[in-house]
Amino acid sequence: MSFRLFIYYCAAWGAAAAYFGWVVGRLIEGDSPLGGAALRGLSLGLFVALGLGLVDALAVGSQRNLTPLLMRLTMALGIGAVGGLIGGFIGQVLVNFTDGKSSWLVVFGWTLAGVLIGAAPAGYDLLGSVMRNEDKRGAVLKLRNGLIGGTVGGLIGGVLSVYLHGVWSGLFQDADAKDLWSPSATGFVALGACIGLTVPLAQVILREAWLRVESGFRPGRQLLLTRPETTVGRAESCDLGLFGDAAVEKLHAKITRQGNRWVLTDAGTVGGTLLNGQRIVGPAPLKSGDRIQVGGSVLSFGGRTKEAAAPQPAAVAATP
Repeated sequence: MSFRLFIYYCAAWGAAAAYFGWVVGRLIEGDSPLGGAALRGLSLGLFVALGLGLVDALAVGSQRNLTPLLMRLTMALGIGAVGGLIGGFIGQVLVNFTDGKSSWLVVFGWTLAGVLIGAAPAGYDLLGSVMRNEDKRGAVLKLRNGLIGGTVGGLIGGVLSVYLHGVWSGLFQDADAKDLWSPSATGFVALGACIGLTVPLAQVILREAWLRVESGFRPGRQLLLTRPETTVGRAESCDLGLFGDAAVEKLHAKITRQGNRWVLTDAGTVGGTLLNGQRIVGPAPLKSGDRIQVGGSVLSFGGRTKEAAAPQPAAVAATP
């Protein structure tokens, strides 16, 4: 999917999941304000992290393999639930410490929750890199960006939740109306939407390298390059699937990270892989703006590292 849709879907899910989490939290909370805040926070983190993890899996192509998908979502759920639980609990503890006189202290708790929810989608990638002894740079950058986005979203969302609490409390004097609209419902929606918006936004703004399908199967698609190796081809297992083109092999090409640069390699195909109109005959370093042709599809490469942005000698041969 495009980066624009990626951000939109995450923000929309964040808002919807937060409201659903608020409903669940209200159903299971007891009479204790502290316990209720912790449970609502747990529900918030659980459902928002689930949505972010699912959309992230759709964006990186992990939905094709069920086992990795379930493992990715399980880890995201665990991290998000713990983050929401801790954030809700700490925020309410701070409010109780001031006898409710400083409700703005709850913002600290929701900021902390946002930090851990933002880290949730990257947890599986980092753990997988460690277990496979792969280059962890991409996973670490993804984690860093998620932490930044979650912090910003939790802070802004926390401020909005407290503000909306004050607004609705002033508009509705009836207790039932206040329970329906504040302090949690609208505040949770704002909080979830902010976290859902800023986490993918940080991933996109701070991205290091990416691909865009310019022509061919589903043009306009964009893919963040966070793994040590990204595969391109017709097979379901490829990270970037180019279906419906007989000239594309099941595994056609690979883009591999080597230090601070990205290298394109053909997978020994008959039709070959073209880089800026020339067929590559060996590993070819990529620079930002390069165009890669695979069968009838044309991809563009974008990068922000110094090595990716600077021209590199490529092993190519003139197209016959």
